[in-house]
Amino acid sequence: MGIDVEDAKLAEVTRIYEGQSLYIEFSGNAYVNEFLIPNFYFHLVTAYDILRMAGLPIGKRDYMMHLVPLIRKE
Repeated sequence: MGIDVEDAKLAEVTRIYEGQSLYIEFSGNAYVNEFLIPNFYFHLVTAYDILRMAGLPIGKRDYMMHLVPLIRKE
């Protein structure tokens, strides 16, 4: 499984504005690897932490349920 993106799209430059006149420029590949993925995981972990702090009994097992069909017994 992967993302099918044309190489031309990965070469395009994206600007992320950080204030009135400040911005960061990324190529498509750098944008995904250096901004998008870390930002996604930061928010995912923050939501997880808030839910745990609020008393919801969730853990790693809840995130790994997609692996259940792959479990085998020796």
